[in-house]
Amino acid sequence: MNVFIQQLINQKINSITVPELVKQAEKNQIPLTESQAKKVVSILKTEKIDVGNAEQVERLLTKLQTETDSHVASTIQQLLQQYSHLLP
Repeated sequence: MNVFIQQLINQKINSITVPELVKQAEKNQIPLTESQAKKVVSILKTEKIDVGNAEQVERLLTKLQTETDSHVASTIQQLLQQYSHLLP
């Protein structure tokens, strides 16, 4: 995988704002409310995300599922899948 692209994805995920997350979800026709996006962003801000680290991504999705709900975790997983072809 291109390390440069991975760094760009990491940077975007680590700096994403609520409006950006909502817009990205809408762009991909994935339902996500502003309230749900706020919860997701607050969870993302708890640690520096490395999308190349499968264990961390899985842990993050589990955390999203327990601290929000399975719909939100599924939504974020769908958003991440759009970049899966770029990841190891």
